[in-house]
Amino acid sequence: MTAGPPAEFGFSRWGAEIVRLAEPISTRSPNPLAPRARSVARNGGVTLTVDGRSVSGLVQRGGEASVAHLEFGPMTSATASALRELLGASTEPTDDMYHRLVEAAAWSPAGLDVADCSCRARGDRCLHILATLYSLAAAVDREPALALRLRDFEGSLDGSSVDAAPDPDAPSSRIPPRWSALTAFDVRDYWQSGPRADLPR
Repeated sequence: MTAGPPAEFGFSRWGAEIVRLAEPISTRSPNPLAPRARSVARNGGVTLTVDGRSVSGLVQRGGEASVAHLEFGPMTSATASALRELLGASTEPTDDMYHRLVEAAAWSPAGLDVADCSCRARGDRCLHILATLYSLAAAVDREPALALRLRDFEGSLDGSSVDAAPDPDAPSSRIPPRWSALTAFDVRDYWQSGPRADLPR
């Protein structure tokens, strides 16, 4: 029995994690927008800008353009410490390191704190967000160290990314997202009570 062709996006374990955000295993059926999103990413229709845990994707299709904005959750300090031991003097994580982290139950999968887009589509998996995720997965395949920067690996090691319960009397150590998803607002009483207190303003 011969193996099939290698995955176009996510052929490394680190890139595959990004693809899983676009194609969650928990979904009952494939996202019908995924084939078009892969085509846009494959044909260079996404311009990525990465700034720490924040990723912007300028997605151009024909004469239209939209900007997708993603923010990744930080790596836990326990995961960062386990990964640091495996990395040693290297700066480039390997698939073997990924497997060893998973086998040791020391890995916390990548997650998105924010997924938003300037387009009119509702939800957090529009064509532009999907295309940005696929393009980002391809970038991580080429440079696996990018996966660590997206999760603030260094900040998690030195404690500047806090994964423990925050001290209610201490100022927040997390930078609030620049955008808030529309689904974060309660439309029933927004105009009476104003925006929720836990949302950035």
